[in-house]
Formats: sequence, structure tokens, C-alpha cells
Amino acid sequence: MIDKKKDRKDKRITVRLTHGELRALETKIAEAGYRTVGAFIRDFVANLKPQVKVSGDVVLIARELMALSILVNSSAGKSDLIKKIKEIDRINTGGTL
Repeated sequence: MIDKKKDRKDKRITVRLTHGELRALETKIAEAGYRTVGAFIRDFVANLKPQVKVSGDVVLIARELMALSILVNSSAGKSDLIKKIKEIDRINTGGTL
């Protein structure tokens, strides 16, 4: 058997919650079968794979791509399509509309 030395849990953080957030946390802790808040949070932090936040630029580019697809489906002229593609490129390289 491997003898695992327990790490000391001597670091502390403070988290401020609203009454509703605390009730939600306590419910989740109970549903998951944990006895302590600390154990729940440590396990959550160790095992959580956070979702990557989507930046505003990505949302803007997606919106412009949808507009481009509408132009393509409406049989818009080549110059209109090129203009829209250039707008998307400008956004992608750090510019704005």
C-alpha cells in the first residue's frame, strides 16, 4: 500500500455570499453527500473543468457570420459579400464595426 502523507490545510480564504447563495451552496453540499463546506469546495476545485468564457469579439464575429450567411442565401451581389467578409476580417484583427 502507498502511504499518503496528508497535506496540512493551513491556508484560508474568505468568500462572501448572499443568503440565497448560501442556501444554494448548502443544498448542493447536502445533495452531494458532503459533511463540510471545505471538503465540498476542495473537491469541486480539484475536479472542475471550467467552461471557457466566450469573448465579446467572438460573439460579434458569430453575429456577422450569420449576417453573411443571410447575404449568401439571398443571392446578394459579389461586392456585398466581399464587403461583409472585410468587415468580419477587421473585427477579427482587433477592429470594430
